[in-house]
Amino acid sequence: MDSYENAAVIVSGIDADELGHSTPCPKYDVAGLIDHLVEAGHRAAALGRAGTPTGDESPHVELSDAPRQLRSAAEQAAQAWGDDSSLSLTYTMPWGEEYTGTALVDMYLVELSTHAWDLARATGQIEELDPSLALPTLEGARAMIKPHFRNMVEPGAPFGRRSTQLAVLTTGSASLPLWDAIHGERSSLSGQRGAEPSIVMAS
Repeated sequence: MDSYENAAVIVSGIDADELGHSTPCPKYDVAGLIDHLVEAGHRAAALGRAGTPTGDESPHVELSDAPRQLRSAAEQAAQAWGDDSSLSLTYTMPWGEEYTGTALVDMYLVELSTHAWDLARATGQIEELDPSLALPTLEGARAMIKPHFRNMVEPGAPFGRRSTQLAVLTTGSASLPLWDAIHGERSSLSGQRGAEPSIVMAS
């Protein structure tokens, strides 16, 4: 559950006077994206427990409590998805597509990691991101963003063009271009709610 801890670290580094800052998610400022990130973490755990998607409304979370909630959600998700049988089951999402539990776990890796990137970018914490998550997040995004998902709403939305940055970067600040490639890959994934269902990569 490294993606949860990565998000908790970034949220822990946010000051109260940064809550109104804009983020790369056009629909969210920092405060709103924290709320959404915490809700997404709980949603991933709930899906593993019940096998049924929940709504995507994001109750307000106090900044001081958000890291604790993310870590609590990590524990719940680890329990919910810890059984191999839950990973092998097939889940039907509200938009009609079916995914295995393994695929859903990968989706939430992408969601939590990319939103942590959004918050890090908005609050000057890019170098605090866990570099070990960059490559699996990029690979996960590419696996789940099918060609027909791109430009469904309008050019560049909900997903932009495939990023051409293919550098294999694994340590320290060398991973920063890879995080940027993730953002380029999903483009306006964040904030384009029209094509977004109640689960994956909602931002």
